[in-house]
Amino acid sequence: MFNGIPINRYQFSQLKKYATITALCLGGIVIAGNLIVAIISDSISVERSAYVLKNGFPLFNSEKEYISLIKNYPYDAGVKLGIHRMRAGESFWQVAKRNNITIDTFIAANPHIPSLNANRDTEVVIPAEDGVLFAFDDVIDVWRMSRLLDADESLNGDYLPSLFKLISKDDVRLVFFKEATPVVVNDSLDKLYAYGKIFSTPLKGYFTSLFGDRVDPYFHDTAFHTGIDIHGKMGTPIKASKSGMVMFSGWKDGYGNTVILQHHEGYSTVYAHLTDIHVKQGQWVHKQQTIGTTGSTGRSTGPHLHFEIRRHGNPINPLLYIW
Repeated sequence: MFNGIPINRYQFSQLKKYATITALCLGGIVIAGNLIVAIISDSISVERSAYVLKNGFPLFNSEKEYISLIKNYPYDAGVKLGIHRMRAGESFWQVAKRNNITIDTFIAANPHIPSLNANRDTEVVIPAEDGVLFAFDDVIDVWRMSRLLDADESLNGDYLPSLFKLISKDDVRLVFFKEATPVVVNDSLDKLYAYGKIFSTPLKGYFTSLFGDRVDPYFHDTAFHTGIDIHGKMGTPIKASKSGMVMFSGWKDGYGNTVILQHHEGYSTVYAHLTDIHVKQGQWVHKQQTIGTTGSTGRSTGPHLHFEIRRHGNPINPLLYIW
């Protein structure tokens, strides 16, 4: 017996010796394997100028480098990724809708886009499902981001080094947080995200017509559409996009039953083609308060909400303010 173990001292010393030899052999195999893999395998190489650090997180600003990374990424990114080249007149919202993802998912997957105004031939990344695609240059950043997103259980992808890739020469790796929304965006989109927190969507539904030039559904010629059309069933409640004063409530030619709210900093919002109006001129309404219901009054081809955002009376693209 040796310390209560049914073996003698000699047997124990032999076991200890063989265990040490085994451990050294396994350690040597792991070290040798890592050295061999590091020598023979290709690594992910990215120009340092291709991204900037924001709060310590890398955000790509080079379309060429980022798209090349996505196309040639050798690991599991945690989600299936596609590449789309923007066509003339196509918007990011149209691409997101066609691929059944949110605009937040689209923005997170494309940190290189400088604005939400799409340019022809820009290449963008399309994840197969909603979430945040995140590039990192230090695995500690993954844990930091998971805390910010509160998404510990939704991490997906080969973001941790494997047994024989403990020595990694990769400049960046990718990880995907399912069903999360981005909390870090590039400086160009920061202001828009701030506005996105101030304004809210007045009606949940898909966009049937966007801001800008379009074929007029009545006269069949090109006309400028000063807002967006959001599809909704007849009688669906319409919510105030932002708190404000009712400056108009009633019938407006072409618009039908209409509510116009005046907000701070010269902003106003327009809600048209309503069936019913629930507010009166001069009344103060709060954000997300019901102001009417979806209809098809005025010059309309079916039940929907025509929604505008104006600044000092000039129409601006609502999709830059609501998400």
